[in-house]
Amino acid sequence: MDYKKKIYILLAVGIFFLSLSGILIKIATAPPLITAFYRMFFTVLLLSPYFFFKHGSKLRYFLDYRPIVVGFLLAVHFILWISSIQYTDISNSVIFVAMQPLFTIILEYLFAREDLKEGAVIGIIMALIGSSIISIGDFYQLGDKLFGNFLALSAALFASSYLFIGRGVRKKLDYFPYLYILYSYAALFLGIGVYFFDLSFSGYGLNNYLIFLGLAIGPTLIGHSILNFAVRYLSTSIVSLSILGEPIITTFLAWLLLNEAVRLTTILGGTFILGGIYLASVYNNHQKRKQSRLNSSES
Repeated sequence: MDYKKKIYILLAVGIFFLSLSGILIKIATAPPLITAFYRMFFTVLLLSPYFFFKHGSKLRYFLDYRPIVVGFLLAVHFILWISSIQYTDISNSVIFVAMQPLFTIILEYLFAREDLKEGAVIGIIMALIGSSIISIGDFYQLGDKLFGNFLALSAALFASSYLFIGRGVRKKLDYFPYLYILYSYAALFLGIGVYFFDLSFSGYGLNNYLIFLGLAIGPTLIGHSILNFAVRYLSTSIVSLSILGEPIITTFLAWLLLNEAVRLTTILGGTFILGGIYLASVYNNHQKRKQSRLNSSES
């Protein structure tokens, strides 16, 4: 087996581990804030020995205000997304959260003065149509699933915000120390939230703590690490396409393991959304590479 095929297989493994996140969150019985806190806390705990051994000199970046802001946005993203799964179907939640690349494109257009090209506009319109189809299907449960859909959509906005704002810091730091600092601040803010809302840090049972650890090891450490590794060897377009497999796999697992029915409106709307995300992401990446080559030739 050649090297590139191994990367594709590794990427598939990474997407599978990412897809477990929604399932693990659904079966957890602890409050969403507790689940979010311990996911980040265990992640930081597991990464700390390597960080202090290899990147101890990067501790000064903890004093930079930007990782603090980005860590707060990540914390809010986790609270919103984990809460959304309590109100709506897992399939709806993961599809709406997958719209993060579209929000990133819009933020780049609004604040980084990057052009909004035709392909990206079509992709955004497709995603809006898909969102409308899913919401119409959930309209009969106005106060329940629509609220969960809104939370998941808000989680996607906060995810794109922390990625957008964090770009400047990522240029100064290697990927690992950046993530460690980001996760540390997210855990800190989530911990403050637990204290502020007078929730207990203990007493949630062994099963819940195993779920928290599973979220830290599987989707967070293994899933995201593989994605970061794969993007070094595969095109951004291929990785973007593979990430769209996460909501599909999660929806299948929810049906298989949790007996969660998938409505026709979710399938139809999800097809529009995922197609729009892929079209917008691939076209946007293509335009960025084209502009980069143009700038290189001019210089």
